[in-house]
Amino acid sequence: MQRVNFLAKANEYTALEKSRLLPFHLHHNCYPLTCNNCRFINPTEYHFCTNCGYPIHPNADTINLYNRRLQKRKRLQKICTVRVEYARNALYAIAAFSMLGIFYIFSPIRQKEITGFVMVVLGVIYAALGRWSLHKPFTALLISLIFMMTFTIINTWAEISSRFSTLGSTYILIVQIILIHFLLQGVKGAFHADLLEEEFKL
Repeated sequence: MQRVNFLAKANEYTALEKSRLLPFHLHHNCYPLTCNNCRFINPTEYHFCTNCGYPIHPNADTINLYNRRLQKRKRLQKICTVRVEYARNALYAIAAFSMLGIFYIFSPIRQKEITGFVMVVLGVIYAALGRWSLHKPFTALLISLIFMMTFTIINTWAEISSRFSTLGSTYILIVQIILIHFLLQGVKGAFHADLLEEEFKL
């Protein structure tokens, strides 16, 4: 009886050793898959590539969904570009208005000379930021927004101190708020446009 048990265990051990020598077959789902579009390696449980969004197992439905998403991204990118252009045009408008301060420079009143000089300097700065926004829209528009908000806060504080003595100052404050709105939308648009551009480059 003991001999039978010994032989059974010996055969079981021999079979186990043989099985270790055999090649180990993994399930096909364990292998990562390469995206057909960008060659990025993805886990098989994903339905779309985590790098470019292309379907891992392409068929008619998933390709149509991918194309719809791509078109949606392009439309969103176009909207963001339009917002950046509006903000850039707002910068050029501010620069043109500020350059009118050159007429104050030749004024005999000392205070108006200083005001005109400051306006001309701001006009040059805003024009340069508008030009820079062609290459670095997010950075340029963000700096412009900070500039505009700073001067708006200073102007608002001054007008509150004088209790909005003139109607023109009230109009200027309203215009500044409108320009801040355009710049804020431009900053958001530039930020999203940069993200979308990075996605398209993947």
